[in-house]
This record gives sequence, structure tokens and C-alpha cells, in this order.
Amino acid sequence: MMSLKFLFALIVVYLTSILAIMSIRPYAAKFFLEDVPCGRKQHKAPTPVIGGIGVVAGFYAVMILFGYMPLEQPAFWVASFLLFVVGLLDDMHEFGSRIKFIAQGIAALLMIMWGHNKLGNLGNLFGTGDVVLEGLAIPFTVFFVVGVINAFNLIDGVDGLCGSLSIVTTLSFAAASMLSGRSSDAVILLILSAAIAGFLSLNLRLPKRPTALIFLGDAGALFVGFVIAWYAIKLAGDQSRIMNPIIVVWLLAVPLFDTVAVMTRRLMMKASPFKADRTHIHHVLLDLGVADHNVVFILFVVATVFALIGLACTFYLRFSDAVMLVFFASLFGLYCYIKKNLFSHVRKSS
Repeated sequence: MMSLKFLFALIVVYLTSILAIMSIRPYAAKFFLEDVPCGRKQHKAPTPVIGGIGVVAGFYAVMILFGYMPLEQPAFWVASFLLFVVGLLDDMHEFGSRIKFIAQGIAALLMIMWGHNKLGNLGNLFGTGDVVLEGLAIPFTVFFVVGVINAFNLIDGVDGLCGSLSIVTTLSFAAASMLSGRSSDAVILLILSAAIAGFLSLNLRLPKRPTALIFLGDAGALFVGFVIAWYAIKLAGDQSRIMNPIIVVWLLAVPLFDTVAVMTRRLMMKASPFKADRTHIHHVLLDLGVADHNVVFILFVVATVFALIGLACTFYLRFSDAVMLVFFASLFGLYCYIKKNLFSHVRKSS
């Protein structure tokens, strides 16, 4: 797979992503593609939300020009592009969450009905035999897809964070694909990783660049989140499983931990689970005085460790699903305990 042609393709997608963003950036305000500072937002000046355009432009351009489109089925291209368009329109006009949820549900159904990509067997989670969903497979898959998309969307609260965590997941999926001989899946995932890397080149804060030049936007978050959800289901789904579903959550650990913890807390406080606040892990760390780039680094390292554990347990250690579930649940409990203490410290010092 690592031919000169493919290495050239990775370079092209990286540069195309950057070129597309820099070409559109001067016109962002004209097309209402700017995030204006207000409320919880930390940036000081209007910032273009065109990172997703760059990611999608680079990704699609290379997939078409290098003839990689046939590696994935039409349902993938249609559903992912649908969410990109919906996200782009939301970046321009902010028409609310209901339409985005409907679009995510439609994309998930396209994946299931047209792409025949669903999760109906959760593996032997409790040591008593496989958990087979049967009639619940379709609603569970829709719930999972929408959950993953929004987990990556909600974690997009610090410059470079969503992109960094996305790359951890896409590279982990690519590694799993290569170790299983699924080179076609690895090609697509690595090309997406390169496109995201191009975006990160302009989104990460650097010593001589204290603010991000652009943001990912809903167009990018919905697109990247859906592609990750697609391959999470594909690699652990019913059609061509190469890893058990419990391992997938290890590769998605940080966004899932944060989303589940935040929404559970909101429900316990009798608030809407979708009500914006500053209880995400990145907000808590920022409020403790941790610098933005250090927040990204800490969560990137944590996500990488979880991903490496998941891959090691799949391909080398081969722990049972039940053991991995208990281990994962224990770490989630530890995460909630640590976050609760950190949040309490923030409230006392404020």
C-alpha cells in the first residue's frame, strides 16, 4: 500500500487542504463563514469556520484524482457529503440542532439500509455469550452514529483539540485495518488523516501564532465525525468484523468519556443535555489555568494511550470482551471522579 503513488497522494491531500483553506479565507466574512466572539467563546476576533471545507476539498480531490473512490461504497460518499453540506449551511446561518440531528439520522439510515453497515452483535460483554441486538440493531446503530458525531462536535472547544483527537482515532483505525490486511480501508483513513493534518497546521496554536487562523466548523465536525462512525461500525460490525465492538470504544475514549459525563451531569441537574456550559473536560482544565496547547497535549496523550491499549488487546494480548468492558468502565469511573474533584476546585477558586 505504501507505494510512491500513495505517499504522493498523502502529500497532495495535506497541501490541498491547506491551499483550499487559504484560498477561501479572505472571503469567509462575505459568505457568513465566521465565528464571532460571544459568551463562552474564548477567541477575541471573528475567525473563519472553513477548516471543514479544506478537509473535504483535500479528501475528495485526492480520492477522485488518484482513483480511490471505488474503494468505498456509494452510501459512504453520499451520506458523508450530505452532512458536510448541512454543516456548512449551519456554519453560514446557524439553523439549530434539530435539522442537524435529522440529517445525522438520515446519514445513519443510509449507512444501514444502503451501505448494509450496522452493529447487531456487541460481543461477549458479560462472559455469558454474545449480546445480539436482533430487532434493536438498527436503532442502536443510529444512536451510536449520532452519538459519535456529536461527541467529536462537542469536544471541539479548544484550538487543535478536535483535529488532534480525530487523527488519533483515524490512525488507530488505519493501523487496525493494516494489521488485518484491509488495505483499502487503511488508504481512506490515512488520506483523511492527512487532510485533517492540513487543517491542524492552521488551527493549532504555535509559539509565534497565539490564536488559530481558522476553526473546523460544523461542516468539518459533522463530516469527520461521520467518517469515524462509519469505520467504527464497519471494523466492528456484522459484515466484516476485524475487532470487537468494546475495542472500538477504547479508540474513541476521550470524546465518549467527555460527552457521556457532561450529558449525564446535565440530566442530573434537570437541565437539557444539549445546553451549552463550561463542564467539558477542556473547559475545566482551562479554568484551572492550564494553557490551551497543554490541554490539547494532555488529552491527545490520554487518547493515544487508550488507543494503544485497545489495539494491543485486539491484536496481541487478546483479553476477553468482559475484561475489557470492566477495565473501560473502571477507567470511566476514575475519569468522572477526577473531573468532579477538578470541577469542585474550579468552583471554589472562582
